[in-house]
Amino acid sequence: MSAVNNKNISCLEAAPVISGDLFYGHENQRFAMGVYSPEDILNYKPNSMSEAYLKLRANVYIDRTGILKDSYRRDDGTEIDKNDERSTHLIVFENRLLGMSAIFACMRLIEKSSEDQPLPIEELFSKDFLVPAPDKSVEVSRLIVCHENARCAYDTNRRLMISGLSHVLKNNLGPVFGIVEPDLAKGLSLMGVPISEVAKPRAVGGYPGENLGIEIDALGYKKRLGEKAVNYMTTEVGNIKYWGTIPKDYYGKI
Repeated sequence: MSAVNNKNISCLEAAPVISGDLFYGHENQRFAMGVYSPEDILNYKPNSMSEAYLKLRANVYIDRTGILKDSYRRDDGTEIDKNDERSTHLIVFENRLLGMSAIFACMRLIEKSSEDQPLPIEELFSKDFLVPAPDKSVEVSRLIVCHENARCAYDTNRRLMISGLSHVLKNNLGPVFGIVEPDLAKGLSLMGVPISEVAKPRAVGGYPGENLGIEIDALGYKKRLGEKAVNYMTTEVGNIKYWGTIPKDYYGKI
């Protein structure tokens, strides 16, 4: 995970815009979140929502934060790695009206099974994982919220975390780990996400600066939010959840 820290391109430039019928029947709603399987993402079609999601990842992780090198961008502008085939993908869209949608936020949940390789956090912080993470462990990864409006960004970040942890709890997954910058760790704590440090901050992999390993207390977060809030944000794979309304001056903001 990484906070977006404005390297070369703006959020408006980073967020792909595509045409489609995602908001058909929901024309007055501003945002939507879809939950996608590995197959949905790996078998993406040109000009699809899945392709746009993978382009957002490249735009942010290569051009905006510099976490990944240019060589990670594929010929069609997407970014994929070996962990996508064992991940559930959450993607957030903004209604740009007239059948257009912007893909500006996302998160994937990498799941460990007995057949899989270790989670990235286990590889990058191997000295801190003397005992391997158990099967069904999850790592929060490719967390991106790239929106010019700080209030929208905060709300979307919170919804992503709730939806992701709801998925974990519903499917009896966990524990939940993440690799984060110290500032993002503080931001999660301020958001009410209970975290504990499992690896002290240091330079790892290709990440810029120092990062630390954290564990997220999914059950603790559920208790803080309440059953009703968690159930509301639970979204099955293949489904879409909508929220928000289009403001009157929306055309002047995009």
